[in-house]
Amino acid sequence: MSIFTQTSKDQRLALRVGAFVAMAFVLAGIVVFFIGQKTHLFEKQVSYRAYFASVEGLSSHSPVWLNGLEVGRVEAVGFPSKPGEKRMEVRLRLSTEYAQRVRADSVARLSSLGVLGDKAVDISLGSLDQPEVPEGGEIPSETSGDVSAMMRSASKVLDDAVAVSGELRKAVTVYADPKMAQDVAAGVRSLRLMLEEIEKGNGTLHALIYDEQTGRDVRALVANASQTAMRMDKAVAHVESLLGEVEHGNGTAHALIYGQDGANALKELGSAAGQLAGLLEDAKKNPDGAVHQLVYGSAGGMLADLGSAAADIKQITSMVARGEGSLGGIITDPTVYEDLRQVVGNVKRNRVLRALVRFAIDNNDNVQYVGVPLKQPKDEGSQRAIGGAGPDSPSPGDAPPVPVVAPLPGKAP
Repeated sequence: MSIFTQTSKDQRLALRVGAFVAMAFVLAGIVVFFIGQKTHLFEKQVSYRAYFASVEGLSSHSPVWLNGLEVGRVEAVGFPSKPGEKRMEVRLRLSTEYAQRVRADSVARLSSLGVLGDKAVDISLGSLDQPEVPEGGEIPSETSGDVSAMMRSASKVLDDAVAVSGELRKAVTVYADPKMAQDVAAGVRSLRLMLEEIEKGNGTLHALIYDEQTGRDVRALVANASQTAMRMDKAVAHVESLLGEVEHGNGTAHALIYGQDGANALKELGSAAGQLAGLLEDAKKNPDGAVHQLVYGSAGGMLADLGSAAADIKQITSMVARGEGSLGGIITDPTVYEDLRQVVGNVKRNRVLRALVRFAIDNNDNVQYVGVPLKQPKDEGSQRAIGGAGPDSPSPGDAPPVPVVAPLPGKAP
């Protein structure tokens, strides 16, 4: 049947059907357009990977955000291809125009879409100085708090609050006892009486709180205690320094404690103590010894001798003080001093006497050999002392010496 052979009624019906079909196609195109725009279906996309410890609430087609702006969808959620990887693998698809903003320092996090627990993947913007993540590469991930975790924490907090309220109710029940109330009232009255006594009485607490002089004394006592503590700290530090010096130094104490010299000294001290004990034992057993008489004998005779010696010394010093005797004259008589000065002056002025004095001083070691006969030495190089003294001095068994007088020098040196 041709459209031209149809009646007007059939033509109107065909037009209506065609218009309806055309409108359906238009609506379908509009829907597909909006859906494709929403899901970036008609855009060129790039895929990435991210790993999370938990993917609860995340599913395929969950949105992917780039700093809060939706730029793609979750392609798949599953187990990782690596056997040792404990995190879940999430494949992401992003629009190519945003791929250049995903850098090596970008971080992927799971964010909540609402209270129902749905999740989305939120990627942070990367820095321009960092390289881009290649297609199929891994975006670093980071764990973030979500609503479900917060709800679990809140549930735990509520459970703890219920337990605390139960314990508080038990405590209130105990204190609600009338006897307990009476005891508390009695305690409060006793405390009030004690405070009144402290305020109006003459006790120590009253003096400490209300007496200014006592307060000053207490402050002075505390200051003295503080100074004493500081001095004790300094003393302890000094002792620690001394101990450190003894431990690490090279002194006698270090040698006695840490070295072999200490053991040797102890051995010698023990030996000396043994010898002293032996001497004391011998002195105790020998009654005729001087030590025995001093320790165990009668002290009367010794004290008498000491008294007599002291009396003699006192008498001698008295005579010297009175100018009696030669020593007293030398000390108390000025003429004796002047005579001695004159004699010494004459000796200095006399050449012969001065030469004799110098000769005696220079040959003091050989004066004892003056008058001993000279003896020929065995060696030609042997030196002779004055008067023949030397290595071959005469022995007691030799012939009696012939006196030899050393010649006096003619002139003073």
